[in-house]
Amino acid sequence: MEMFTRSAYRRALLRAGLAGIAVGIGGPAFGQPLPVLIEQPVGGLRFAPGGQVFAAGAVAAEGHGLVHAVLDPWLPLDEAYAFVEAHLRSLGRPMQALCGMELRLPRQLSREEFDAFNQPYVQRLIEWGLLVEGRNPVSRTNVAPAMDPPEQPMLHGFTFSTPGLDGRRDFVMAGMTETGPGGRVIALGDTSPAGLREKVRHVIEAVSRRLEGLGRRFDDASHVEFYSALPAEGLVTDLLIPAIDAAGRRGLRWHFGRPPVAGLEVELEARRASRETVLATR
Repeated sequence: MEMFTRSAYRRALLRAGLAGIAVGIGGPAFGQPLPVLIEQPVGGLRFAPGGQVFAAGAVAAEGHGLVHAVLDPWLPLDEAYAFVEAHLRSLGRPMQALCGMELRLPRQLSREEFDAFNQPYVQRLIEWGLLVEGRNPVSRTNVAPAMDPPEQPMLHGFTFSTPGLDGRRDFVMAGMTETGPGGRVIALGDTSPAGLREKVRHVIEAVSRRLEGLGRRFDDASHVEFYSALPAEGLVTDLLIPAIDAAGRRGLRWHFGRPPVAGLEVELEARRASRETVLATR
């Protein structure tokens, strides 16, 4: 496994003008051991634990690769859960192969509303038998589209492992927002160019550290996804493209939407999948 070394990480930050920014996130500080990835042997993957609601990320186990599937059109969650079950069953894959979910919400939620929204989702994962040692192996990204939002929560896509693919560099991760140590929102309420720049710097560094914990780097990514409904053209060229390294040649997807909780403005994630597919749902 190729690790994103401290020197390589620092070079990426220097390219984006991020060196010297001290941002605490839910991962080890430099000089501390990287998190041990937990095996999900039935599903053919290893994952970095996050919280109750989502994993920090996952990588394909040896002899497996990741498949990223997008639904067309999106489906309401209950209908989408049944669709995911049926699709994996049709491929002979267990539910334990599931390692990523991408949701779309009608609007941003308060933290209390978001906690309530998460409860039935977590219960669904438990019913599927996905938890390993009580830990959730499924990464998740939630976005509230700023244009043409859905009328109810929908599933945009999902990621799962499958054997027979060369997935040595494959990974998926949960989207990361401008939330710092102790839940502090970086530049809270500041949507000025300076405030947005500070938020974007934070998510770049946070994702870089998350990738390091997975033994990956931006250069491995086949897709880098940026979510914001604020003007960000200059930030894309000045910060994002320099930071994502060679992945920038494969493009950056900018989704016009916001993170799921009110008060948050930006979200960033990356992934590499050996296979991309669009699944017709109608």
